[in-house]
Amino acid sequence: MKIRHIRSIDIWLLSKGNKILYRGKTSPWQSTEVIAAALRCEGKAVHWANQ
Repeated sequence: MKIRHIRSIDIWLLSKGNKILYRGKTSPWQSTEVIAAALRCEGKAVHWANQ
């Protein structure tokens, strides 16, 4: 997975290959919900210890 920040339009991208898993204003580094949603889009199960 790649995480990129496009500063000119203030958008974060989370991608795997050519597939965009997340595009939005919230940084994936600061939000576990963003990463969990991206993994669900990819078909992976997510189980966090604090939930």
